[in-house]
Amino acid sequence: MSKRSKKQKTKDFQNSPFKALKGVAVAAEKDSGAPKSDPLPPKEPVVEDDSAAFEREMALLGVDPREQDERQREVEPVADDFADDKSEKKVELTDDELFLESLGSMDSVFRDEIPETEEVAATPRRMRQLRQGKLAPEAKLDLHGLTRQEAREKVRFFLEDATFQGLKTVLIITGRGKSSSDGPVLRQFMERYLSSDARAWVVEWGRAPARYGGEGALVVFLKGRRN
Repeated sequence: MSKRSKKQKTKDFQNSPFKALKGVAVAAEKDSGAPKSDPLPPKEPVVEDDSAAFEREMALLGVDPREQDERQREVEPVADDFADDKSEKKVELTDDELFLESLGSMDSVFRDEIPETEEVAATPRRMRQLRQGKLAPEAKLDLHGLTRQEAREKVRFFLEDATFQGLKTVLIITGRGKSSSDGPVLRQFMERYLSSDARAWVVEWGRAPARYGGEGALVVFLKGRRN
């Protein structure tokens, strides 16, 4: 037998069960021999800060945080204006209240010297002492039957002499004017006199309590004797 000059080629075995079916093309598996690419590294999760997470949650609820901020800015000036108005009113009231408080906190001071424009009148304290008997007139002058000019001269001498003697409380009886058609004219005249020309001797005066003649008499408190 002669040797075959050519070696029989070895056929590749292909197992394609769908090759016999018509209309089905099976691609031959080929090894391209190209190196496979390395897999992509896993993506790191994005970390959200608190504000971004809050905005995302608000967006899911249909609320825009920026609108809330704008509304808050609109409200704040109103509150500031109200506070400013309140502080201005408070300052205004404080001025008035300070003035009233300063008047209310003033103590009553009884001076020997009386301003020209101040009307002299006995204080409730001294009149109360008269009613209680702690004070009593040390001398009295009755003006019944006298004219105004005569009464003026007698009262002037009476006050000057009482002051010289160191008396403090005297009584001037003017009458109530019941017999006069013009009323108590003499009493009114003496009240004006005690408030003006008689200030050189008089500290205070007032209508007497009932036990000393009431509306028909005047109690006069005198200054101290001058050395």
